[in-house]
Amino acid sequence: RLALLPRKKLGEKASSEDAIFITINKGIQKGKTMKNLMFVLLLILSAPLFAQESSNKSVIAMASEAAPDNVTDNAAIMKFQNGDFYTIREGKNNFTCMVISDPQGRYEPSCFNEEAMRSVFPTYQYQMAMLYKGKSHAEVSALIESEFKKGNLPTAEHGALVYMMSPNNKGFNPETKALEPTPIHQMYYYPKLTNKTFSLSSKGVFMWQGYPHLTALIVVIDDEGRHSEHEHR
Repeated sequence: RLALLPRKKLGEKASSEDAIFITINKGIQKGKTMKNLMFVLLLILSAPLFAQESSNKSVIAMASEAAPDNVTDNAAIMKFQNGDFYTIREGKNNFTCMVISDPQGRYEPSCFNEEAMRSVFPTYQYQMAMLYKGKSHAEVSALIESEFKKGNLPTAEHGALVYMMSPNNKGFNPETKALEPTPIHQMYYYPKLTNKTFSLSSKGVFMWQGYPHLTALIVVIDDEGRHSEHEHR
């Protein structure tokens, strides 16, 4: 700290020593102000980074609901933002996990293997982008068929697998216009097949024809009836 100068008598002029101390004190106060401004500026600039990190952690946690830990712990994680998917964590195995959603509240954490990422994910990606642009489910289905015919969307490769094993699964039903719980399941994709391709007698295995150019064999891991409203987000 600087020593206090003796008080001057009324009317007495300040000495050169006084001027030096006044200048130093002003400099100290200015320095403190600059430090405070820099600290506030740093906080302002850091806020979006902290928010982004928090958001990414939330996405990683939700996407990791899709499959067993031995899959998700080393899987790549993608986040849907501003109309497209972006990788927020690099993977160490051949799985990529994300949350499939739509403006109506669909919530299906999903993990795609390599074959599914190459041949099935582009359809999910296109579908989500169009839905978030305001297209209806019927419009998007027609667009997907058109894009497939143009060669812009691939058909499924052999071995294309998508895990959807979150207990919080729910999807929008365009027919009932309602958000409904969906069971824990796995999806094995094929190029478009007819409903007579498989002779399915098991209650927990059925064909899904939700895309005009793809067919999925769905294996249900739990009973859909167990999913009550309070178990879902």
